[in-house]
Amino acid sequence: MKRILLPALLALHAPVLADPVYQQDGYFGIQYNMLTQETDGDDLEPSAFQTRFGVQFNPYVAVEGRLGYGLSDDDLSGGGATLTLDPEWLVGAYLKVGVDKSLPVAPYVLLGHSTATAEVTSEVSTLLGSAKSREERTASDPSYGAGVEVNLSDSAALNAEWVLLDDDDGFDLSTINVGFLHRF
Repeated sequence: MKRILLPALLALHAPVLADPVYQQDGYFGIQYNMLTQETDGDDLEPSAFQTRFGVQFNPYVAVEGRLGYGLSDDDLSGGGATLTLDPEWLVGAYLKVGVDKSLPVAPYVLLGHSTATAEVTSEVSTLLGSAKSREERTASDPSYGAGVEVNLSDSAALNAEWVLLDDDDGFDLSTINVGFLHRF
């Protein structure tokens, strides 16, 4: 049975394996992240810088890792209180599925797991003085998103995307990312 099944499976996948246009490749990219942490009032909107690296298995599927670092913090003030969110690290691993990457514009979806670490500082000022507290918050849960790559050449593309880290503890973090990708 194995002697029949293996050749049959290879025959079914032969067009994909023999495609002269496709070549498995790796890629590396950089991107600017505009983060949004929703609060009851206004949103906190710090920023980060992130690197991307991955392997494109076929024209439609890739596995990707990301590592980012916070660039700027953001704060909310009101009623004598200030809340500051300072992103420190962003780490993620994703399955990336989309239309054929060789098209001039190639939309895709992401599904994976992300971890974000941020320092949260709160300061309350009263007539009697002020109190300040600092804590490190980590959100580590499933994340998903969608984006589009605009191919400049066979080896270079610009990208724009939206990604949400859906934290069970209410520390949801959404990002809008723009960047550059190089295939090798």
